[in-house]
Amino acid sequence: MLQVDVLLTALLNDKVMFSVLQIMFVVLLFFGLIKEAGWFRRKSNLAISVKRGEKSWNYFHLFYGFMLLIIIEIISFTDAFTGYKTFIGLVDIAILTYLSFFNGWFRNKIMGFIVASQRKDE
Repeated sequence: MLQVDVLLTALLNDKVMFSVLQIMFVVLLFFGLIKEAGWFRRKSNLAISVKRGEKSWNYFHLFYGFMLLIIIEIISFTDAFTGYKTFIGLVDIAILTYLSFFNGWFRNKIMGFIVASQRKDE
């Protein structure tokens, strides 16, 4: 039982969990960049353009604010990487800003999540 406790303590400490979250965030950025560039997509002559309404943009702003709050709180509470938190925070804000407002694939995922949650029966 002691070995499990040591293993859990090692895996769930701030440095490991914060590093995993940061890696996941960067992977999400690269995935969004790849999807936005259209790599690994079937070639077709179809082009789709969407003009978002005010309600949709309000959802993006709400999502951005909520995620920004979560990211900044996680960075401020962690004991890992002291001395680099400002840099990490600025990079995370830049990634979140790009994904939320300039990456069509990610914006579509946000809207898909919102629409799915609104359709859910109570």
